[in-house]
Amino acid sequence: ISVILRCRGIASKDIRVNFLVMVNYMTLVFKCQSVRLKTGLRLTDIYKKEIQHNTSVGSISYRSFAEWHSIGCKFIAIACGGSIYSLVLIAGLGLRVAVASMVGTVHLNLANMLRSPPQNSPQRSLIMEYIAPTIARMRLMHPIALDTMFSPALIARFTVSKSVDCTDLSASDCFFDAIIQNAFVPLRRSRHVWRSCIKPVPSDLDRIQVQALSHEEFYSSSRPYSPLLSDVEDDEIEHIVIKTSYDPLKPENQRLKAPQNKADNNIWSAKERSRAEAGERVRSIEGLKMKLAKLYHKGIKRTQDAYLRIPMHIIPNHHLELRNADGSLMAFVSTALPAHIRSTLEVNLLAALESPDLLVETDTQLHGSQTFQAMHLSWYNRHCTSGHKAPTNVQPWLLEKEGMRTNHSQVIPYLSKDLHQHRRIYHTISKLYEELFEWVRKLMETYLQEEFELLMEVAAVLPGNCSPPVSPFISLVININVRTKAH
Repeated sequence: ISVILRCRGIASKDIRVNFLVMVNYMTLVFKCQSVRLKTGLRLTDIYKKEIQHNTSVGSISYRSFAEWHSIGCKFIAIACGGSIYSLVLIAGLGLRVAVASMVGTVHLNLANMLRSPPQNSPQRSLIMEYIAPTIARMRLMHPIALDTMFSPALIARFTVSKSVDCTDLSASDCFFDAIIQNAFVPLRRSRHVWRSCIKPVPSDLDRIQVQALSHEEFYSSSRPYSPLLSDVEDDEIEHIVIKTSYDPLKPENQRLKAPQNKADNNIWSAKERSRAEAGERVRSIEGLKMKLAKLYHKGIKRTQDAYLRIPMHIIPNHHLELRNADGSLMAFVSTALPAHIRSTLEVNLLAALESPDLLVETDTQLHGSQTFQAMHLSWYNRHCTSGHKAPTNVQPWLLEKEGMRTNHSQVIPYLSKDLHQHRRIYHTISKLYEELFEWVRKLMETYLQEEFELLMEVAAVLPGNCSPPVSPFISLVININVRTKAH
């Protein structure tokens, strides 16, 4: 019996801890957005100012910080759709990790589905007959006020009152709707679907003191920290910058030299590949500088079929940066990847793709099929609906045009088909290469600051405040046994 009682106690504690974890992630988002509204600082700036050099919190990478912020936004979206009680349900059902692992705009779509499910849909029946009545009972049995989870000052920052009763869905919606999710405002809550939650909860019922729950677990351990740029000393790495006279704005340099015709493109690619292979081999950094100085005349290559081959052994443990005449980036190559990361690159890829015999030697000179396997795990915006002539008095998710089908999945940036199909691979790679991605991010932030800031501008406005694991990039492309033609 004592074992049974302990098991029951552990199960109950597990639910409380899961709920408190979600509350803490949301608190991080609220505080970050409060700072953002006051100062205009972006998430990267908040990290640099408040976290990066704060010795009291230990070593926390920006990747971890941004991931926690992104996870908090997902829980806020769910609370936005189904109230704070939907998070209690998630904690009880053990679905916290599943929600935190959602990719793209799934959490935003789920919030809209919970608030206003489509007419005559199975989701509408599920919410009306099961979810809403369950939350209605939870409101009566376990009334919660927001000021028992978040500070009154924080609540007042996003609402007109310092105390918001979670049992009042209208007041709760106003609070969670105030969070910037880089997407359209959520749909209005359907009073018909949620009619079981309209009746007020008596004010004389004591509200649960969430802050009184034990949460010392949050401070007894910390997430493993990803090492900084490198495990070697800074003075062992040389950063080499070479400015060339190449002018990317010259008309001759802006023309696509490869033929558009498929057959002609194959011939052209093979010929240029042979020329590149026969290119002049550079023997030293000084030799590279001299040859680059002679390669261009008035910003254009003197000889179009001339190539320089730069062997990696002339830049051991170095960063090589090539710049165009206007100062823009031509190329950046680093051979300073720490050995412990480099040694696991191939085995991690094979493990993620669950195919130990996947990689084979590829001869690009062989005739026949030029196809290869590729996965574009990306955010897209290229085919998004412009909405220039759309009416302003209709919620964008509800827009329809007579005689036409509206693709609501492309009114804001959206995930690629490959990412939807290969979510498990995406999550696995994100974890296995976490240290590599953080190394690349720190490398860019240190040496390619202008390019880094431009990329972060885009990554910072993804719907739902999503934080890509490959930040500052928003796409991860995997080409396997690649054989490319000119493009």
